[in-house]
Amino acid sequence: MGIQLKDICFSYTPASDDPLVLKNIDLKIDNGEFLILLGPSGCGKSTLLRLIAGFDHATTGSAEVDGSSIDGPGKDRGMVFQDLDSSLFQWLTVRQNVEFGLKVNRIEAGERKDRANDALRMVNLTDHDRKFPDALSGGMKQRVQIARMLAMRPNIMLMDEPFAALDAQTRQMLQRQLVSIWSEVKRTAIYVTHDIREAINLGQRIVLMTAGPEAAIKREYAVPLEYPRDQSNQVYIDLLQTISKDIEEEVTKVWS
Repeated sequence: MGIQLKDICFSYTPASDDPLVLKNIDLKIDNGEFLILLGPSGCGKSTLLRLIAGFDHATTGSAEVDGSSIDGPGKDRGMVFQDLDSSLFQWLTVRQNVEFGLKVNRIEAGERKDRANDALRMVNLTDHDRKFPDALSGGMKQRVQIARMLAMRPNIMLMDEPFAALDAQTRQMLQRQLVSIWSEVKRTAIYVTHDIREAINLGQRIVLMTAGPEAAIKREYAVPLEYPRDQSNQVYIDLLQTISKDIEEEVTKVWS
C-alpha cells in the first residue's frame, strides 16, 4: 500500500495567526520507490520528512503507512540526518555505533553481529569497524549512519540531505553507493535535497515543492533513466533544465 499523505497542513504554532509551513499536501509513495523531495531552502522538505518519520504531527490531514496512521516514530522507518558528528556516539566504535539500536531493541548478540556485518559490507566499512568516529572522514561518518539504519532493517529509509556537507567527489561516490544499496535491499527510500543533479542522479520520481511559507507540491517528475545516470543523456539534460526553471521561479518569489 505504501505511504499516503492526504490534505496535510502543518504549523508549529497552530493556535496563532502565523502562516502554515505546509499546506494541502497530497502524496502517495509506493512500496520500494526511491522518491526525492526537492525544493528551495525553507520550503518544508525536512518538515514533511519528519511528519513521515513520526517526529512531528500534522495540524490537519492524515498520514498513513500501509493503511495505519502515523502517530509516532516506528521500527518500520529509519532516518539518516545531515549532521555528521552529533548523530554518532563519539565514544563508540563504528561497529558499536551500528549495533547500538539493535542492542537497545534487545536483539540477540549473534543476530546483532550478523546484521552489523551485513550493513558494514553494504557501505564498504568492514575493515574500519574498530575505528572511532574522530578517525573517520566525513563520507565515512555518513556511511556509518547509513549502516546503522540498514542494520535495523526498516521498510522505509528516510534521508535528510545526508550528503550536503560533503565535497562533490565524495557526494557522487556515495550517491552511486546509495543506489546500489537501495537496489539490493528493495525498500522505500525518501530523500530530501535542494541539489537538482543529486535529485536526478538518485530518484525514480522527484517531487518539487513551492517556496514557503504555506509550501505545497508544485510538480512531480518521473525520471525515465537507468542507473547509473548518464549526465550527457538528452533526457537528463532536458529534465535538468526544466526543473532548474521551475525552482528559479520559486526562489524568485522568496527574493522578490
